[in-house]
Amino acid sequence: MRSLPPPLRHCLGSLSFRSPKIAQPVVWSSRQASPVAMRTRQRFVLGQSSRKLSSTVTPSVDPILDMTFLDERLEDLQPSNIAKQLMEEGYFTTEKFLDPIETTALRMQSIALRQEGRFEQSWSESIGSDGVAQRFDKEGVFACEPDGADYVTAPDILIYMSWLLQTLPPRLNNEMQELLPDGGSVDLSNQAFNAKLAVTQPGGSTYPLHIDNPQGLAVNDIRKLTAIIYLNPNYQAGDGGELRIYLQDNVIRDLPPVGGRLLMFWSDEIPHEVLPTSPNADPQDEEKDRYALTVWIPTDSATQIHSPTSKFSDLKDVVAF
Repeated sequence: MRSLPPPLRHCLGSLSFRSPKIAQPVVWSSRQASPVAMRTRQRFVLGQSSRKLSSTVTPSVDPILDMTFLDERLEDLQPSNIAKQLMEEGYFTTEKFLDPIETTALRMQSIALRQEGRFEQSWSESIGSDGVAQRFDKEGVFACEPDGADYVTAPDILIYMSWLLQTLPPRLNNEMQELLPDGGSVDLSNQAFNAKLAVTQPGGSTYPLHIDNPQGLAVNDIRKLTAIIYLNPNYQAGDGGELRIYLQDNVIRDLPPVGGRLLMFWSDEIPHEVLPTSPNADPQDEEKDRYALTVWIPTDSATQIHSPTSKFSDLKDVVAF
């Protein structure tokens, strides 16, 4: 058994959520309901929630992810190309960012969390023309928000989240400075984030068309980049559950949730939905469960949220909130 690696221990012990309209860091337990600022999900902070993680904790399974290997894969993808595609098309994706063994390990750890009762009914809110939010359950979708104490059961999920947060924001910020006029930056932050580990059951379960951060500063939501890793190593053509994203010039992309796929897009601008998951399968067929781990990375610059000068600002019209 390996104890908590130092980079992860540092990350888990130092995170806080920072809002542009709140002077002091805000910390929410993963077991508490958050206020209007995060209506669509609970807010949590690794290492500062009610489920704090001791630096001497030992996981129940040996973690297999190696941060050095993840760094090398990111370099192989060329962060400059990732930044360029995000700036030009609004999204970036690559298959097999995690190999089948790694993907299977994260899936099995997700299942273990579910068996522990960590998953709950997933829900969201639609915003009507009157600005009033209405909650609705996502039928056949269940989710949890991984936090520090989950390292015991799901060490690789926590290692992956830690690596992503430590590595991705500074690398993309550096590359985007070369692409934006006057040396501007999206100012992605690695000081705080939100995450959700979700399972969509077979039998036709879906996610409705939405934008992750539709209200932005009106509710102190500064999520800027959505990063999803799919944990379905045995995915086959016909299993459904594709993520459909809506882009400029009426372009639509359907991205299958194949195991190891990494997908990023702008949280406050890119409309997307999940198509029916294994519509012809038995809802109790766990082999067809669709697992996805989403990490939302905020920006330190409030002006980057729903910027009227963004080339993607008109895409919000695709969605009737």
